[in-house]
Amino acid sequence: MSKSEEIYYITPIEMSSESEPEELEDLEELEDIEHQEDNLDDLDKIVTDVKKESHFPKVEKPIQAEITKKVVDRPEVVDDFIRNFLIKNQMNKSLEVFQQEWYELSQKGKLATDGMGWVPDVYIQNEKLKEELKYLKGELDKAKIVAENAKSTYDKLRKERDFHKMHHHRVQQEKRKLNHDIDKLKGLHLEYETKYEELSQKYSHAMKEKMLLKLERDRLIAKNDALQRSLQNVEEKINKEKEPGSPTDKLPLLDTKANTKKGQTKIANTPFPQDDRPNPYAGTQIEPQNYRNAILNKTYKGHMMAISSMDMHPKKSIVATASDDFTWKIWTLPQGELIMSGEGHKDWVSGIHFHPKGSHLVTSSGDCTIKVWDFINASCNHTFKDHIQPVWGVKFNDTGEFIVSASMDHTCKVFDLASGKTRHTFRGHVDSVNHVSFQPFSNVFTSASADKTISLWDIRSGLCVQTFYGHLNSVNHATFSLKGDSIASCDADGIIKMWDVRMVKGRSQFDAGPYSANSIALDKSGTILLVGSDDQQIRLYNETTQKQEHTLKGHEDAVQDVAFDFNSKMIISCGSDATFRIYQ
Repeated sequence: MSKSEEIYYITPIEMSSESEPEELEDLEELEDIEHQEDNLDDLDKIVTDVKKESHFPKVEKPIQAEITKKVVDRPEVVDDFIRNFLIKNQMNKSLEVFQQEWYELSQKGKLATDGMGWVPDVYIQNEKLKEELKYLKGELDKAKIVAENAKSTYDKLRKERDFHKMHHHRVQQEKRKLNHDIDKLKGLHLEYETKYEELSQKYSHAMKEKMLLKLERDRLIAKNDALQRSLQNVEEKINKEKEPGSPTDKLPLLDTKANTKKGQTKIANTPFPQDDRPNPYAGTQIEPQNYRNAILNKTYKGHMMAISSMDMHPKKSIVATASDDFTWKIWTLPQGELIMSGEGHKDWVSGIHFHPKGSHLVTSSGDCTIKVWDFINASCNHTFKDHIQPVWGVKFNDTGEFIVSASMDHTCKVFDLASGKTRHTFRGHVDSVNHVSFQPFSNVFTSASADKTISLWDIRSGLCVQTFYGHLNSVNHATFSLKGDSIASCDADGIIKMWDVRMVKGRSQFDAGPYSANSIALDKSGTILLVGSDDQQIRLYNETTQKQEHTLKGHEDAVQDVAFDFNSKMIISCGSDATFRIYQ
């Protein structure tokens, strides 16, 4: 017999109301049924009784039916059902006993397996329904968990939505308030701008009048001094007879224009100074000043762009500043009043230095020129155009007759102010020369170069006297002590070195890195070093104790130059933030 078979069902279409099945009313039949339930062990007997007692209700009228065809599963037999039940409940021992007894009885013929019927479908359906119920309960639990998670997520999202909505309203209110304030500020800005223009015009007029008054005063003072000197000379000539054939006096310093007016087109070169000039600081012991308690005193916005260099007046508390805005200015200290301003360079002004007498000023620029400025006449006295690349720095010698320059074209030059010519060109560096400085009361100057060396040069011979090696990066600045026996230098790695000129070797070293050290200055004693760096700080080092004594702060950008005011205890610095500051 196949696993599934075709069964035809008769579906009643029309039945009378009298064709209902008759009810069992006989009590004897009920007792027989109860007696049959007591004897369930005799399955064959039960089957035969069921066949005898099975009957169908009588139908009085003919039935019209339509035959439908369906495919159903074959029901399980009794022994398979029992086996499956035992296996499902893992009753292995009972299964073995059942198998043994079943096959023994069937072999002996005591058990009629052929006459056994099938297990009613309701049991199988119950098992399937139980399994389905168990599966649906599991799915229900999972669905409950998912629903709880979804509910918590929804509550969280709803709270976040409410928070962001409230925050959005607050931001909108603040935005409207800020827009309102901005509109107010714009209106105030327009008012202040008009007032600022009026005040700036008044200020410029006042400064011009002040500068004109100062220039006029300086002119009158200079004329007065000249008249007094001429009067003294006249009196001396009257009192003392002048010998015939005596040599004429030397031309006044930087008076080339006057000489050209007189027709002297050719001017003789100025002889170099003698080397036997005494240095008043050479044999003196100067006690170092105490700068440990120095703090920022005043800040002045001097220029529109970065201030690259500055220099102190040799006799008064006056500072000159050079800037990237193509101008230079002179200021009083500590008041910070503008005395004079100069314009004429076509590019940034990189270096500046006062004449030893304080009557002139020399500047260097990125336009490859060097200009000498006359304070009395308030004009540019001479312009040197010998360099072919930007000039980084310039210095007067101690007599004020010569100027030495440092340029990006790898050379240094010495200029004669009287003749307005180049006396020597110093070649030897293989990279840009960043700074130059004269040894006090000497014909020797030092040059700091980007080729990591420091060289000493003699302006008379035009030769290199000595070279110092030891820096590992570009040397930005080098300067002599007042005694002339030491050189202080700094490089782009922030390394500061002190060199012994006589022994030609390094004496001490300080580390201000990793930022670049841009400038260095020595006090009168030659033991306190002042270093300005790219990290906006100024450091004070003591060579005697080999320690850093103090740090000065205040600049908002790199410090480009530093200096001691020997007329007072002030420290002056300038930087890329377009300001110069006073520490006291």
